[in-house]
Amino acid sequence: MKRYTIKLGIAFILSYILLMVVVVFAYTQISENFMMNQAKSYLVKSGETVTKTIEMQLIYDYDKFEEKIEMYETLGVDPVESLKTETVPLEVLDRAYTYYGAIDVDQRSLIIDGNTYNFVDSYQAQDFDQKVAFYSFNRAFGTSSLPTMYGVFKVNQYVAFFELEPYINHFMTTEAIENEFVLMGDENTIYLTSHFGGTEELFYNYLRDSGYSEDFIDSVKDVVVNHEADIFNLNFLGTESLLAFVPIEFSLSTRVFYLVQIYEETLVIDSLSYLSQTLWALFAVIFVLFSVTLIVLYKILEQKIHDIENARLSLYYTKPFIIKVRKNGRIKSFNKALKNLLGKTDRFKYLMDFNIKDVPEETTVEEMLQRQKSFTVVLEIADDVKYFHFVTTRSSGGFILVGDDISHIEGRFDEYQKLALYNPITNLPNQNVVLADLAEIFKDEEKLAQYNVLAMFDIVSFSKINLVLGEESGDRFLKLMAELANESLEGYPAKLYNIKQDQFAVLFRGIDSFNWIKSWVELFLQKLDKPITMDRNFLNVDVKIGIFNIESQRYEILTPEISLENAKLALNHAKESTVNPSFTYDVSLSLVASREQRMEIDLANAITNQEFQMALQAQYSNDLERIVGFEALIRWTNPKYSSESPLKFIQMAEKNNMIVDIGRIALHETFMIAKELEPYNVHISLNISPVQMLQAGFVNEVMTVFDQYDLKKGSISLEITETFLIDSFELVINKLNILKRHGFNIHLDDFGTGYSSLQYLRDLPVNTIKIDKAFIDDIERDVHSKAIVTMISSLAKNINLDVIAEGIETEKQNQLVYKAGCNVIQGYIISPPVPKEKAIELIKAYNIDKTKTLQIPKTMRSKEAKR
Repeated sequence: MKRYTIKLGIAFILSYILLMVVVVFAYTQISENFMMNQAKSYLVKSGETVTKTIEMQLIYDYDKFEEKIEMYETLGVDPVESLKTETVPLEVLDRAYTYYGAIDVDQRSLIIDGNTYNFVDSYQAQDFDQKVAFYSFNRAFGTSSLPTMYGVFKVNQYVAFFELEPYINHFMTTEAIENEFVLMGDENTIYLTSHFGGTEELFYNYLRDSGYSEDFIDSVKDVVVNHEADIFNLNFLGTESLLAFVPIEFSLSTRVFYLVQIYEETLVIDSLSYLSQTLWALFAVIFVLFSVTLIVLYKILEQKIHDIENARLSLYYTKPFIIKVRKNGRIKSFNKALKNLLGKTDRFKYLMDFNIKDVPEETTVEEMLQRQKSFTVVLEIADDVKYFHFVTTRSSGGFILVGDDISHIEGRFDEYQKLALYNPITNLPNQNVVLADLAEIFKDEEKLAQYNVLAMFDIVSFSKINLVLGEESGDRFLKLMAELANESLEGYPAKLYNIKQDQFAVLFRGIDSFNWIKSWVELFLQKLDKPITMDRNFLNVDVKIGIFNIESQRYEILTPEISLENAKLALNHAKESTVNPSFTYDVSLSLVASREQRMEIDLANAITNQEFQMALQAQYSNDLERIVGFEALIRWTNPKYSSESPLKFIQMAEKNNMIVDIGRIALHETFMIAKELEPYNVHISLNISPVQMLQAGFVNEVMTVFDQYDLKKGSISLEITETFLIDSFELVINKLNILKRHGFNIHLDDFGTGYSSLQYLRDLPVNTIKIDKAFIDDIERDVHSKAIVTMISSLAKNINLDVIAEGIETEKQNQLVYKAGCNVIQGYIISPPVPKEKAIELIKAYNIDKTKTLQIPKTMRSKEAKR
């Protein structure tokens, strides 16, 4: 015992030393990373505070200028001359405006004090035709004598100039950190700089001239393109520094400006030194707590070692169950342990007095002993069933039986047997039992000649009940349905089975005629006519019944398995019917099943023979009056199935797991088409099957193919249906986030047809929602459909999502959805799904030649469209 305690002590000392090393190392690493992350977060927030203040001040000053212009225009006087001659001049941040003038956007000219300035060719309208713009005279007009950078307010054709440098400097004073800054635009132009140095007008060129790598510059470009705030580590003038990018983005300009600031890294870190002290205190507390825990654990384990050693000695000196018997099976004696267990042993004179399990009737006890076969004895002790396994060994004058209690093993076997034969929720026999009972009938010709029927019924609405009320209530509902079914079977020679979750079977044996089943069906359905009350909920139960009359003389081959399969075929046919709740099996159903089997074989061959092609259906923007994208839809070119809906073979492929291979073909075909259509500036969307999405390695495969075709980010949209997310949401969301970060857009299809749409919009990385065709079909005459489309469009706009209406077929539908707030449409009004060549013709007709367009009244056009 002492040896084990010493070993344990040494192990704990080594663990303690290792812990100290780990803690010191972890503190060193974590503190550095933590401080740097906190510093970057602080700088971003600080920069955002500055940029937000600048934005608000610009809006405030612009509004004051606009009020003046509107006032003088109302009075019918020249606003420019009036502003020049005001007694109290209009000011911007306590400084008077430098110039007032008028601008002619069409003529690309500016008049100030009678002088006309013409914008140089390289200056685009987007650079000066803004409510707020920044430019200097030497850049805008080529006038080298006026290098000052101005901020420019524009109201109608009137402009006001103010010096930009003092305006921005007003906001750049900081108490804690000295910094340098640049004001730049998203088009790479430097508008203003403190004292970065250099004369370069383009920021990226400035970075190149300063010796920064192209990879670093590309990282900066990504931030600018995505209009994000970010921090970069760099060496500036020999000092480790932090470069902060924060956007200035507001409604007065379509340009996005950036405030770029340089901070000395050590000053920033020093200003956050209190965080390092806090982190060290936290590590110290953790270290102390872990040390105390380690000591307590040592004491506990030391005690456990003592307990284990005592238990080992106790087990060593405690004898197992032993019986001594003569050669003829007569019992000579029991050991003390077995006597204590059995109590009175007088009832056991011979070994055969025990209940020996699984011994063949023809085998005698003497034979069993002579062969020294082991056996299991079943005993009832204190109202509990115990199992003891004995091993036979030969001894002088007879045999010694050494036994052990194996109740935990044998009892578990009985539990497993129950799981294999009974449904754990309803405790009804399952499919294994129904097949065994059918086999019993088929073995007996007399029973097989009687009227026997196998019926199956399915609770069609169970998935909705389970979803709304929860699994626990769903389980209680299944038990209630089993009780109702059993009540309806009272008086019938029938047995109820639970085949799978919401699917049941009834086997009728030796009934008077097959017409008995009709009366049972009517009785059972009558019980379900009224809603079932459960947890104060009224549940309307929709049940479908399939019936197979077991008439062996009518079929060449009929087995228990075929009988069950035929009952399932009848049930499936009943589920497809909207009129009859029950259906009796007919031979024609087998023909339908055979056709589906043929289709399944052809579908497998189609994958090998590449019999699939992608059809493209256009997506049209009413605001832009052009085609902005296409949805790629897979088509099977086999003429045998030309009249079949694509949905049928897709569902079959999903059921048989062929959708993975078909999806792989669609992926390559669609991405190849997307590459060919890149010059036309349109995106392509592709439907993703739930089976594909849940396939291991799916995300890596999609990204690999995307990179293989060298596609631009945003050129591909992946469409997922809302309905399949119900059971797979958590698993799917991580995959979608990865794909979105890689440059894919995510579309949510069939929006509004599921159960938890708002939850998905909150948590999913969705760019676009698609309004289902079901809401469009009746929009011209149904106020509810119109209200739903308006609601979805408004919701999407409020949370910055795009929206596409599917199934637009008429001009009236197009106008109604546009009025409801949906700009982009898809449907036969533009074109049905067409091959790639036809799609290119559509692009030329709508986008380039403008020979085709959709008419939207000018009074309905959105502000974005008018601009």
